[in-house]
Amino acid sequence: MRAALGIRLKSGWASAVLMGAGEDTPTFLHRGHLLLADPSVPKSSQPYHSGFGRLQKDPEILERLTGVVYQAAMRSLSAFVNECRAKGHQPTAIALVVGSTIDPERIGNEHIRAHASEARLFRAALERAASDVDLPCVSTREADLRARVAHPPASRWAARIETLGQVAGRPWRADEKLAALAACASLGLR
Repeated sequence: MRAALGIRLKSGWASAVLMGAGEDTPTFLHRGHLLLADPSVPKSSQPYHSGFGRLQKDPEILERLTGVVYQAAMRSLSAFVNECRAKGHQPTAIALVVGSTIDPERIGNEHIRAHASEARLFRAALERAASDVDLPCVSTREADLRARVAHPPASRWAARIETLGQVAGRPWRADEKLAALAACASLGLR
């Protein structure tokens, strides 16, 4: 069975869902959460925030915290891929779902720029981690993914994703559904 990993990126963590496809039918295989920050380094979940509404500009602090993020992403993704493989599943690709791909430098408001910088950092950390585990990785904006699955034939398997909570177990939240949709899109289901 072909398998792909969908990941819905959040700030400091991500939902990961491994989906399989046999005869163009999506099949839930495994799920989990990826830590993209180190709980022992609280600022690593929001490294570009210097305080309420302020952007972190200290290059030494940013270098240390971004290093923590890259290490956490590698550890977490590698462990999850190894779990999948231990269960007999071989993911062949990773599909990241992101909220935005805007260039943070185009944002005037420091607080919003901090969020955009963190989104870019977490995406880059997962893309590098995917490369380190030898899996091709594609990032897709949530809005683009939703538009793609709104029309046949993708709408058929998108409807199936809604009911997979019965197989995956509760909770089956929007983040997991989006990750599963991205994985299915990566598998090229028709």
